Amino acid sequence: MWKEQAPEAVFAGKPLVDLEAALAGLQESNKDLKIRDQARSAAVKTRDDKLKSLATLLRNLVKGVQSHPEYGEDSPLYRAMGFVPFSERRSGLTRRAKAGSGPPAGNEEAAV
Repeated sequence: MWKEQAPEAVFAGKPLVDLEAALAGLQESNKDLKIRDQARSAAVKTRDDKLKSLATLLRNLVKGVQSHPEYGEDSPLYRAMGFVPFSERRSGLTRRAKAGSGPPAGNEEAAV
């Protein structure tokens, strides 16, 4: 609008070329940000792919230790890797008390 209506006019002490230069600088910054966003996105994808690959490798290594005849699931190495040795595992079975059985809940001294 300024360019068509009053290209030679100066407003607030600034000619049209100053506005155009400021707009060009903003557009350049936006392009730079877009490129950096794309590069970051690509770097995150690369990192995630490497993380998945590492997780697969670690799972296979653990399976290798578990099935190794000299080590296995009861070895100190298996424990050092952060796992519970097979001989120390519990079944996970829990038995819930039936309602109304067992000692009464609350303060037994108050009942006396």
